[in-house]
Amino acid sequence: MKISDFVFQFPTSGLGRHDALCRVRIFLGANRKVVSVLTDLADMNPGSSVTNSVEHIHKALVDRGFIGDGALILEHYDHEWLGGQTFDWVRCNNGARTEWQRAEAQEVFAALDCDESEFSCPSLEVKNIFDAVQRMRHQLDPHIGEPLPESFDVINRREDIARQMVPMSALWDAVNRGAGERALQSLIESDLSLLGDFYSAPKEEYVAIAQFPLDGGYVDFAVLSGRSRMEVTLIEIKGSDYKLINGNSYQDFSAKTNQAVQQIRRRLGYVTRNYEAFRKHVHTLREAAERNGEGLVALVGPHGCLRVDPDKDVNIHTVVIGGRSVDDLNESRLRHEYERGNSPSIRVESWDSWLKKVPR
Repeated sequence: MKISDFVFQFPTSGLGRHDALCRVRIFLGANRKVVSVLTDLADMNPGSSVTNSVEHIHKALVDRGFIGDGALILEHYDHEWLGGQTFDWVRCNNGARTEWQRAEAQEVFAALDCDESEFSCPSLEVKNIFDAVQRMRHQLDPHIGEPLPESFDVINRREDIARQMVPMSALWDAVNRGAGERALQSLIESDLSLLGDFYSAPKEEYVAIAQFPLDGGYVDFAVLSGRSRMEVTLIEIKGSDYKLINGNSYQDFSAKTNQAVQQIRRRLGYVTRNYEAFRKHVHTLREAAERNGEGLVALVGPHGCLRVDPDKDVNIHTVVIGGRSVDDLNESRLRHEYERGNSPSIRVESWDSWLKKVPR
């Protein structure tokens, strides 16, 4: 028989800034034993879980007169948890090691002198429990649940970048008109966040550089991103005035696509033969871009300077974007086979396949 049912606030010994919350149901069991059921409130609990705090909950319930020292403790997790609903008898041994013993649902219902409907509805779907949790969370902190505030520098850089963004419709229009290589390069150069947003991980942490100097020439674009070890993506851009693959039965890349692939392959060959010099070179360019460009056409993402180690190895990726799709299925298969069959791999994208994945 249930005696009481409420949301309980309790302190923990953890490092969290907030007290914790759990649902407490007190029963007078079939054998006249008092049983306290402690239900974890998942993400709505701003403090430690029931499992990590069960000793503190038990002591607080006793100290505040809700239960006596002899009451039984039952730890409960609702249906929505990954492992499904669980019950565990808990023995708090006064400073000694706490013990848990798994209990079957039917055993619990018998011990509590209740039927299964008592536990059929998750706690956060019970209106009075949910309302109490919301009220108590607000009392703990009126701003609880809000994301950590960003610095004004990040916010201002993001807004500055957003004001300069090229609408996706402009890029699609250019591609659909069959724009040539230089026109598309110029359009992307005017908004390097197109590439930065696409190739950065973590998001918004990037340095994008146009006309990336390498081996006495240039790669059209480079995106530098990552943490600790830097991720370097070298990108060649071709026009949209040709088909990605030939229209013949051989189903091979077109001559212009192969030309772009060979260009990036030559650059990649130089990098692999001169890796240490390239590694230092790319960090030098990154630092120059982060110091307001110094002659480079570059854009630093909203989060500013990359948190990468100039003494660590870099990971290198290469991409070719050009041509139009005719047969998505066959082209996808051909691109996949090409990428898997070459080491280092070169990713090939048509403008159609690339634009469909742009995160705007």
